Amino acid sequence: MARPIHVAILGASGYGAGELLRLLTQHAAAEVVSVTSTSRVREPVSRVHPHLRGFYDLTISETVNLPRLLDAEQAVVFSTLPHGASGAAIDGLLRQIERGGGANEAGARVKVIDLSADFRLRDERLHAVHYPESAAMPERRRAFVYGLPELYREEIRRARFVANPGCLATAAILAAAPLARDGRFSGPLVIDAKTGSSGSGSSLKETTHHPTRHADFRAYKPLAHQHEPEILQALNDPHGQRVRLSFVPQSMDAARGIYVTAHLALDAHRSERDAQSAPPPGEGRGGGLTETGTEALRERYLSFYADCPFIRVLDEPPTLQDVVGSNFCDISVAARPRPSGGAQVIVMAALDNLVKGMAGTAIQNMNLMCGLEETTGLWSPSFRPL
Repeated sequence: MARPIHVAILGASGYGAGELLRLLTQHAAAEVVSVTSTSRVREPVSRVHPHLRGFYDLTISETVNLPRLLDAEQAVVFSTLPHGASGAAIDGLLRQIERGGGANEAGARVKVIDLSADFRLRDERLHAVHYPESAAMPERRRAFVYGLPELYREEIRRARFVANPGCLATAAILAAAPLARDGRFSGPLVIDAKTGSSGSGSSLKETTHHPTRHADFRAYKPLAHQHEPEILQALNDPHGQRVRLSFVPQSMDAARGIYVTAHLALDAHRSERDAQSAPPPGEGRGGGLTETGTEALRERYLSFYADCPFIRVLDEPPTLQDVVGSNFCDISVAARPRPSGGAQVIVMAALDNLVKGMAGTAIQNMNLMCGLEETTGLWSPSFRPL
């Protein structure tokens, strides 16, 4: 049966493309009709991604098969190319469509979801600092909507071009957004983010080489990671407060997964309001604000994410095994009173960097852009055990 959405994927050889292809095998409305790569031309998809044997009979080409892509009710292009290369390829493809009469109905139906960072940052100066390999395309960049569905669902529904969030940024933003949007921070937000090796891509590097990374743990790019301005852009949006951020990513001995721990303080007047119904010190588990503050914050997260099917707010710390392989992000929060007033808060979030942090959110965005239920093709549990 013909499917109403034809899909092309740019950059077929990486982990992101492999995850898109894997997840799209279960999508009832989308059909992958074109897959490109400059390094694996004329190779079958199943040779590049052996776990997909029997699911695709496509051969990788150097350019998009436009007639096939446009031969459907809707057309979506995913780019999983590296930063710099992705923006240039998207710009070239859109120009090709325009030269070929793309102003007509068929060309105007093409939607683009970029999984690189080439269109994420709205501030051109920050983009040039953090992604110098990416060409300056201010007009093209302004046309892209930041694609985190939990915060920008309605903008994504109306968009033709979407910039998929970074994996670490996704976890950090989802962990902190309910309190940032509520104006509740007192002091800096400190985030440590532990990530698996697949987040560095499929190309061999010393820091991702198994003998080097196995049984080791290290921080990298402390206070200088390229996702920091992306996190601040989302948390500082008009409805949020001006956040001061200390962001430290860390490499863990695992292939998949991100585990974020966010440390912050709530100001005294907010916390005291939460504490009005707290038991006297020593009564109840932990006493005072420890229990009631945690529950009040948990209710805030449940309310904030009430319409977000892939966010699960837990009453215990999340684990990677419960999310890896799925599009879920599990979040929990804990709080205790500070002697000086207010509360110390810890927010924990876990997700799969290749799914919710990349390909899963991209498909979630496609669903919204194409008028589908956002869970289409994505409603499945994690791998357990790993």
